[in-house]
Amino acid sequence: MEWIILILGTIGHVGLWCVVFNRVHATAFPRKFRKFSEKAILVIVFAPLFWAFYLRIRIPGNTFADVISLPLITYYYYGSVGLGCLFVVRWLYRKLFLKLPTNVLASETKRLNLKRELNGPLLHGRLPKLLGLFPFNEALLLTLQRMTVELEMPAELDGLKICQLSDLHFTGEVDIRYFERVVEEANRFEPDLVVITGDLVDHAKCIEWIPKTFGKLNAPLGVYYVLGNHDRRIQSETFLRKNIHDSGLIQASSRWHEIEHKGATIQITGNALPWYRDAEQLPDQPDNKSGLSILLSHSPDQLAWARQRDFQLMFAGHTHGGQIAFPIIGPVVAPSKYGVGYSAGTFKFGKLTMHVSRGLSGDETIRWGSPPELGLFTLRSNQKHKTHPTP
Repeated sequence: MEWIILILGTIGHVGLWCVVFNRVHATAFPRKFRKFSEKAILVIVFAPLFWAFYLRIRIPGNTFADVISLPLITYYYYGSVGLGCLFVVRWLYRKLFLKLPTNVLASETKRLNLKRELNGPLLHGRLPKLLGLFPFNEALLLTLQRMTVELEMPAELDGLKICQLSDLHFTGEVDIRYFERVVEEANRFEPDLVVITGDLVDHAKCIEWIPKTFGKLNAPLGVYYVLGNHDRRIQSETFLRKNIHDSGLIQASSRWHEIEHKGATIQITGNALPWYRDAEQLPDQPDNKSGLSILLSHSPDQLAWARQRDFQLMFAGHTHGGQIAFPIIGPVVAPSKYGVGYSAGTFKFGKLTMHVSRGLSGDETIRWGSPPELGLFTLRSNQKHKTHPTP
């Protein structure tokens, strides 16, 4: 029994500080503070565990009751046990009851090993190359996600195809050929509309990649984007947006975009809060009761904002699916106020359907159980006879 309580206490202790990590990284706090907090949290998480095991195992006669004999430590320990029970119950609920929404009519995935397919090294720099040697690293294992989703929308929009790219993180550590191949696959989808949900460019030296990658995207209804927190690393936002605009992309945030398609109206806007404040200046939504309204959000944390404004479809990213998802357990950290609850996947809330992408790259070139994702979403209208076509 002592060991069961200890395990629950450890789960609660680690889980509590994972929650703190997730909340801190969901904010617009300065990057230096967030990086400092990462190191502080690691010390807080591991130091007590090592110390407790040392006292228990290395000193004869010590029990865990002796180790936690100080009142404050005792309160924290049993509080952690309670949190551990809560985390286990929540994990069981997600595993047993959270499935794909019923309006997802079909879903299929295909994986491309770009490390094997593309000639020459794709990772540059000492640390990226080292991480690339780790067994089962999926950082270059591109997943093509095709999904058919039924929505409340006009029958005229039935069959509309939307391709989502997210979190490309142009750092120079992942070769441009990887991203050029991503764009090739996106164009092979033959989408009507392309949406990009933030974290495009991390380093100014990679701005020249924009016309060679994003500028090659083809979609008759346009390519719309929002920026993300990593894009703030570019000193001149104006310069970044000009290069994006010159490559044919359309800034989704700060205004409503109305697209006429087959006699119906598609409304698109963007939200990159809390890092960019454009959404706070967004004018009132034009009346579009018979059309389709789409939100591009860098983070799933804007879910409540989307529901308040009656969007039917929301695309988000930022979380990378946790980037590392352990077998059975799944991801344990994700930079969201919801923690790992919406770290990746498709979710339905009333009339709103939200898809959170695992993204295509990241700061660190390591992924386990959460490979990069390129998504194609074929929309079906609930005003037509329901079918289950292959996406």
